[in-house]
Amino acid sequence: MKLSSFVLAVVTLGATTSVLSAQARPTYVEDASESITEADLRARIGTLAHDSMRGRDTPSPELERTARYVEEKFRAFGLQPGAGSGFVQRYPITVIRPGPAEAQSVVLRGPDGVRLELSPDTDFVSVPVGPNAAGDGDLIVVSSDDRETDVAGKVVVLHVTTANSRQALGSIREFQDGRKAEGAIMVMAATPEYVDGLRRYFGYERVSLGEPAVLPAPVMIVAESTLPESLVAAIRGGQPLDGWSARLRSEADVEAAEGVNTVGWLEGSDPDLKDEYVVFSAHMDHVGVGRPVAGDSIYNGADDNASGTAAVIELAQAFAETAPRPRRSMIFLLVSGEEKGLWGSRWYADNPTFPIESTVANINIDMIGRNWTDSVVAIGKEESTLGASVERVAADHPELGVEVVDDQWPDERFYYRSDHYNFARQGVPILFFFTGTHEDYHRPSDEPERIGYEKMTRITRLLYYLGLDVANAPEKPEWDEAAYQRVVEGGS
Repeated sequence: MKLSSFVLAVVTLGATTSVLSAQARPTYVEDASESITEADLRARIGTLAHDSMRGRDTPSPELERTARYVEEKFRAFGLQPGAGSGFVQRYPITVIRPGPAEAQSVVLRGPDGVRLELSPDTDFVSVPVGPNAAGDGDLIVVSSDDRETDVAGKVVVLHVTTANSRQALGSIREFQDGRKAEGAIMVMAATPEYVDGLRRYFGYERVSLGEPAVLPAPVMIVAESTLPESLVAAIRGGQPLDGWSARLRSEADVEAAEGVNTVGWLEGSDPDLKDEYVVFSAHMDHVGVGRPVAGDSIYNGADDNASGTAAVIELAQAFAETAPRPRRSMIFLLVSGEEKGLWGSRWYADNPTFPIESTVANINIDMIGRNWTDSVVAIGKEESTLGASVERVAADHPELGVEVVDDQWPDERFYYRSDHYNFARQGVPILFFFTGTHEDYHRPSDEPERIGYEKMTRITRLLYYLGLDVANAPEKPEWDEAAYQRVVEGGS
């Protein structure tokens, strides 16, 4: 914490203690960037990436504790709630857990009394689609782009390969919801090893963004090798399956859960610009508890992304101590679900608590604690005038010793892999600050003691000066026209 004008009482995780009121704080801080300290960053990352936080998975009780920890800090700094009446924005998640193998069944009935009961251990894979799904009907061969065939009361059969199976799976909802099929069998041309991989994949708990959207009837993946050759030939040829029918049954547990974002803000001081917003963001989640490595199963995520979370908390404190306040309003957004597919930022960008069209910039921070000591990558700086802004700010503060460089790994497509992307696709100019991956990326060894805190302090101070520059500039950042057409209008 800052060693000068005031002392915050300790705020411990999971327990709220008293702090000095905002009125008791000094009204002027000569250099608020000095509140960004190595000691603060070390303490914050030590809390966020402690073993007791169990990797901050989305969703999890530990993620809720993380959101509450951030909220306590924002309250202590005097930020206003940025998610309606509170600091926490919630979004829906669906958790599907497959039922036991004995609850899944495929029975095929053919001409002349043929009866084939397939084994869930070797012959088919049950796709978890909802609780107690069952179907019984004649088999009918369709293609995934079939929009005409009457499939009501029938079990549709789709011949798929490893190349088109995803497309076929995506079409099955229309067969069931829209056209009342009794179920679906995807007959797959694949090796037994590939099918075993699918069995393992669908055997895990699956978490997705959004309200529960279960299917009303079973979906099964059946390997070609388990079926009679004559039946496979008819399916491959799209021929009628006269005399063939199936009874399907699957079981899964479906649970509605929630993800959390934490949002705090500071109102701008300029009557004409305070309704424009600069957003600092980072994701506070990581991947939870997983496969043990050297006896350690907790994926602490110190760099990914306790580092960015700690930086946003420090920036919130620094801007709360800045007087006069920046002209534009400042939003401090900690999202979750990044590791699942940028869920929290997607939800915020689609359901913003501040108008997205009035959001002039997103400065996103994801993994700034490792690797080089004198530089940081700013992905996206060629896309808008924010690139020139950060280069000018870095040149104006040589005491920080931080060079801002271009994306060093374009083939890795990091631009699409962190939360700024959901702002960019909505037309908000972005910069994504990042110091690269390392041997501890997504491993239990991403621990707090491996962070370069001195370097991280200088980078966070640079981001403070950048935010101040953007918030006080007479004009808001502008896109490069070609970049806008590619990212916003082209959607890629």
